[in-house]
Amino acid sequence: MKGIIFGALALACAPAFAQTTVTVSPADMKGWVFFDDGAGTPCLAGNLCEMVSGPATPPAGSGSAHLKLTASGDRPSLGALLGQLAGKKFADITSLSYSTYKTTPTAASDVLAIALQFNVDNDVTDGDFTFRGRLVFEPYHEPSLGPVLPGVWQTWNTQNGKWWLSRAAGNFPSPCSQSTPCTVSQLLSNHPNIGIRDVPGQPNTILKAGGGWTNFDGNIDALKVGIDGVTTTYNFELGPTNKDECKNGGWEGIFKNQGQCVSSFSNNK
Repeated sequence: MKGIIFGALALACAPAFAQTTVTVSPADMKGWVFFDDGAGTPCLAGNLCEMVSGPATPPAGSGSAHLKLTASGDRPSLGALLGQLAGKKFADITSLSYSTYKTTPTAASDVLAIALQFNVDNDVTDGDFTFRGRLVFEPYHEPSLGPVLPGVWQTWNTQNGKWWLSRAAGNFPSPCSQSTPCTVSQLLSNHPNIGIRDVPGQPNTILKAGGGWTNFDGNIDALKVGIDGVTTTYNFELGPTNKDECKNGGWEGIFKNQGQCVSSFSNNK
């Protein structure tokens, strides 16, 4: 992806089978970046890529990441280079879920929800880091997970869903295409060494709206990634927007203390 450089997000050492939460807010994005995945630039005019309070009661904290688009072809996204996933086999991921909220469209027949995507390596053991496309999860592909509904938070256990490869033809001998997505067991049976691409400066994990969609408005929160005995929850929050909002506990969950919160606004001047 051109134009935006991603820094690796490394996690502090944690004991085996630990649970940890990383709070991502405008005050400290922890390596996450909003961008337009089609243009490779910051989000395009007319679209929204932002941290917000709500909507309703998010699954983690009180806020979420908001992606809104108005034109077909726009692709507002939130991405990061997650160090714990870089170069790892997809088979080594022990848990993987996230939550979505859809404001519009509201038609009962609409199936769109923000997708979870990984830059994919067809074989993480061969030393070849050529771009092979994306490994994509969209909730609607697996009816057993339930329908995509407007106006409510829904949590998707992606390991019980189906995945597809954006550049299946020519890169994978047994493709899992968008029209014929694969379960995780099918994917790993066909491609046992498939994994997350490890290229410095490029995101490997993307939460994305768009690509032929129009008039979509939705949110994501509580991305949970389990690997190497540690489950990390990425909690997207608006957080304080000025130093006065650091008071009365406004710093909690994002900063170590009120003083650090106040200092963050002084340092950003």
